[in-house]
Amino acid sequence: MKLAYLLFLHFVATSYPQYSAPFKLMDLGVSLFSSDVNKKCVLDFSLFLSDLSKMKLWASRMVDASGKINAGILNGNVHIFGDYDQCLSIKEHVRGRTIEGKYCSALITISDEILSDELLYLKSKYQTKNFQRIRLEGVLQYLANTTGLLGLCVPKSCSPEDLEIIADQIISKLKLPARLSFRNDLCSHKNQPVTITNLDLYIYSFFVVVAVILCGSTVYDFYLQKTGIVTIFSVYTNIKKLLNQHEGKRLTCVSGIRVIACLWVILAHVTFSNTLLSKNPIYVVTEWKMNPSSAFIWTGHYALDTFFTLSGLLSSYTYLKFSDKNKISLFSFYFNRYIRLTPLLVATVLIHTSLIKLFTDGPYGQIVIDHYTDQCAENWWTSIFYIFKLMKFRRCANHTWYLSVDTQLYLCAPIFLFFIKKHPKKTMTTMGLTFLAAVTYSSTVTVIKQIGFTIFEWSDNHTNYLFHSSYYHMPSWLVGLFFGYLLQLQSVKIPKNLNTFLLFVSLLSLVKLIVNQLEFFEGEYDVYRAALWNGLARPAWSLAICYIIFSCATGNGGYINSFLSHYVFRVLGELTYSLYMVHGGIQMILFSSTKQTLIFSNRQIFNTFTELCVVSLPFAVLMYLAFEAPIFAFKDYMQKRQKLDTTKSE
Repeated sequence: MKLAYLLFLHFVATSYPQYSAPFKLMDLGVSLFSSDVNKKCVLDFSLFLSDLSKMKLWASRMVDASGKINAGILNGNVHIFGDYDQCLSIKEHVRGRTIEGKYCSALITISDEILSDELLYLKSKYQTKNFQRIRLEGVLQYLANTTGLLGLCVPKSCSPEDLEIIADQIISKLKLPARLSFRNDLCSHKNQPVTITNLDLYIYSFFVVVAVILCGSTVYDFYLQKTGIVTIFSVYTNIKKLLNQHEGKRLTCVSGIRVIACLWVILAHVTFSNTLLSKNPIYVVTEWKMNPSSAFIWTGHYALDTFFTLSGLLSSYTYLKFSDKNKISLFSFYFNRYIRLTPLLVATVLIHTSLIKLFTDGPYGQIVIDHYTDQCAENWWTSIFYIFKLMKFRRCANHTWYLSVDTQLYLCAPIFLFFIKKHPKKTMTTMGLTFLAAVTYSSTVTVIKQIGFTIFEWSDNHTNYLFHSSYYHMPSWLVGLFFGYLLQLQSVKIPKNLNTFLLFVSLLSLVKLIVNQLEFFEGEYDVYRAALWNGLARPAWSLAICYIIFSCATGNGGYINSFLSHYVFRVLGELTYSLYMVHGGIQMILFSSTKQTLIFSNRQIFNTFTELCVVSLPFAVLMYLAFEAPIFAFKDYMQKRQKLDTTKSE
């Protein structure tokens, strides 16, 4: 084998000069060739070595485009990018052959010796009278399970298998403290073809048809000024409805809560992706998380329980409100829910299947295609039928797991709602017992599986047994369901002074539930404390949220209600579902296009968050007009038609 020195020339020369002195470039290259490397790769590499020894520009640019060992490796800076664009721009005709650059990200696994040294360093840094063992465990776990990346520019003819052989040879020869491996999905070259299947063509045709329908309906509505079922897709009319949000609705404060929760979820997702791309991830798990202001960022999991709470509250409130005038069948109860959510969900799955791969351009582009879009082509049905949890690994549109859990909870709603009017005491007793059973489940699983509470303690067990489980979120949903029932009771009145006190307690509780999580970083891991928080923290959060809504809905919210019911929130509140569904795909595109690491900080999080929101919002509006607003318009049309038929029959 003789390819190794090309791949690691700069790596060795800059980081281990003691190794580079005994070797001459050409001598090392010739001695390292092997019959296991394909002939085209051998030939192209030989030409490269020859021109590099002559200091030809194209060969020097190929070496220059490879990643360089950075400072801060012991602080987690193990994502070493090369110059992606420079590498892919290399195309040289050499002695009858055309050599092109291919950018490959080699996977780096740091040796145990490096981990031990880092562990000792962190122990000396954080060894105080309040030394937190959990901090040290978090760092050790992070380094032990982190795989870094080294960007290398190689001839296009060299396959990952060739590079794998070379990497093993050079590491063995030079005794480097790392292990390198290569994968097809981490290699890219210029004009790399995107595979377009028949399924993709059908999906593109579907979106073209939707666009034609939108345009046709809008033209018909705008120029002919006629109403009817044809105009339910009219962009003109649906935008007017979107912007015409009345203040008279009773639960307008829900719009503000929904918007804040949606933005908080997006912020949490941005924080996670920025950690993956950061130069200083050890700072995140040791210092950043200890800052009280940072707690308001990484506790975004509360935002999801806010959505579950709102789901229960609105399900209960809406059903009880309309069931007074109309008989709602079980089929109608479920069908309205399915037809409300599914069109946009289907569109999101189709976008993840066929459209996202057209816009990925960067070192992570192939990963997005191979591990996200291909999963949707195989497992789309788990999303649109809301059985996301059946697939433990190759899941489509990961952020749609929320809809699966929420739908499973919604399936339970008739057990309570269909009997709450006739048998309120028995129904409330059933709800209470279900609440206790769900809390007991969360606490028991925490103790048995030794699960933590904060995101820095999360593991596969936490995700599989708790976070993606409907049992875990059921208490929050039941709290919402209960308050939805209370809002329909006209007899519930709270004195002004008591209401002011309860509002203050609710707001204080929200802050305390966020800030008090810092206690988990002090002292030894306490499984019973984690069990208590996993069982009761989210229901307590939901209780505080629900009382704020109750106070606002009963006219006692004051400035809080004015803020949450602001016109901007009322408009954006209609877009939160679309924004949530759209932002996942946009984030993957932005993530795949990242070509350099970044310094993790609150300012960087804010910049990335702002970019994601600004890019996602126009697409959210478009998705709303195409897949949400027509459903609302169709329901309005059918209700008017039904009323008209009833009037005629009378």
